[in-house]
Amino acid sequence: MSRFVYDDDRPADTDAGKHEQARRLAEAALKAENEGDQARADDLFAEADRTDPQAVENVLREWPDHPRTRRRARG
Repeated sequence: MSRFVYDDDRPADTDAGKHEQARRLAEAALKAENEGDQARADDLFAEADRTDPQAVENVLREWPDHPRTRRRARG
């Protein structure tokens, strides 16, 4: 059995797409939080976490001074 989803010897890029989607969601959540829309930020972060938690961690690592980053570090 092939280790790839398709037999054309190319790996599926669905994980990369999910990672980018989760990054966009996390960045939108940070923007919503900065604008004071906490409910929207929480919803966006929750969706990003369900999509790809590592992408959320990567985005937060890029914003080390953001309050959410500090909360997750203590978490």
